[in-house]
Amino acid sequence: MQTRSQQYACKAFDKVDIVKGTSSEKEYGALALNFPVMVLQSGLAQASGFILAKKRDGQLRYLNDLADVLDQNNGEVFHQQIIASSLGDYQRLTRHALEAAGWFKRYAQGHLNAKTTDTGDV
Repeated sequence: MQTRSQQYACKAFDKVDIVKGTSSEKEYGALALNFPVMVLQSGLAQASGFILAKKRDGQLRYLNDLADVLDQNNGEVFHQQIIASSLGDYQRLTRHALEAAGWFKRYAQGHLNAKTTDTGDV
């Protein structure tokens, strides 16, 4: 039996591996590096809402992949669950999202050779 972290690691690697070599790799990788910081600075609801508002392919793909790793349908449904959750559920969702996002960040650094954007624009 795998731990939750091991499950996230396996699923996140599969998602990042699919993105490698695609047109959205750079944008996806940059967001994977920045997303945990965005969550810590602004909260999970604002970070996911920011991605949905920008509507960039690589970023939406990242949010959808993160949602899938967390056993959600897609990024939009995940965001709706986040904003409708109670405080305890919000804290749980944030912990799990940060744990999964940590794996995305590691794989983006190692597998995609991702770099943060110079402008700070995710």
